[in-house]
Parts: sequence; C-alpha cells; structure tokens
Amino acid sequence: MRKNGKYRFSLQFPAETEEQIQAGELLERLGNRKSAVVVAALWEYLLANPALLSPECRVEIKAVQNVSSEQLKEMVRKMLDERLMDANYKGNLGKVTAEGDNNITEMLNNMDIFGQIQRNCGRFNV
Repeated sequence: MRKNGKYRFSLQFPAETEEQIQAGELLERLGNRKSAVVVAALWEYLLANPALLSPECRVEIKAVQNVSSEQLKEMVRKMLDERLMDANYKGNLGKVTAEGDNNITEMLNNMDIFGQIQRNCGRFNV
C-alpha cells in the first residue's frame, strides 16, 4: 500500500525449505534495513526480466516445494516407522511386515526417482 510517498507491505512465508530458511534468516538479521535489500533484489530481477515492468504483463508464479531426496526419504521412513509401531501396538506386526517388507524395500530403493522429478520441475514461471 502506498501512503504519504512510502510503500508498506507485510511479508510472511513458511520455514520449510533451506531456501526459505536462508531468506528468512537474512531478513531477520537485517532488522530495519530489509527494505534496501528487497528493493535492490527486486530491481536486479526486474532488469533481468523487463517484461514485468509492462502494465500489460500478467504475472503467474507457480512455486514447487523444494524437498531434497534425503528429506523425502526421511519423511517416508518416519511414516513407515509410525505404521510399524501402530501395527506392533495392534498385535499384527508380523502380518504388516511380511506383506510390506518387499514393497517398502522397493520403494526406498526407488526414492531417487522422486529426487529426479523434483530437480526437473521448474521453480517459478513468470
């Protein structure tokens, strides 16, 4: 919002990826000097993408959550651990492990495919 010759904005984003965490940490360290860095970064971006300066330009941003292959593997392992603990609690651990052991091993061995898909996805389309 523009008021009295100044722009004022509020910005919030999650701290879920390394990219978000690093950006958040930098902005946190900057304190009251955030504005100068944000303006300089946006200006560089606008110079590299001058079409954005046109009022006719329609901006569409598609963000893909960046999760590393290792983070994805860890999330799957945690979900599997929870399922196995639940099965053990319910007394059917043997059945669950016998049925799922081959599937779990195959899934974990193929986790690299998810990393490849993630790397091939674009981060932003403008």
